[in-house]
Amino acid sequence: MPEYKVLNNRGKEIFTDVTLHPGEVLSMELEARDIKKSVFASQIGLKPSHFSELLHGKRHVSAAIALRLEQLLHISAEYWMRVQVYHDLFVERNKIAEAA
Repeated sequence: MPEYKVLNNRGKEIFTDVTLHPGEVLSMELEARDIKKSVFASQIGLKPSHFSELLHGKRHVSAAIALRLEQLLHISAEYWMRVQVYHDLFVERNKIAEAA
């Protein structure tokens, strides 16, 4: 599986002070592929309401879901887990900074 990173024109990885929840990324991916969300929810074995919560950032991408996404979208499970971890770290760092 290829590893997805955002690179600048010199090939260096770009880091940002903005984060996306993996559900937002997934939503954009489904839209780009013209895949209906209700159909996809069924394909990955989630109730439509749980899938909607995932897309709206109210649920996390678990390892099991990441593997299902990998199987259906051919985007590595590691990618989905990295997006989730980066999002979680971003949120927690901001909480710590706001409390200081």
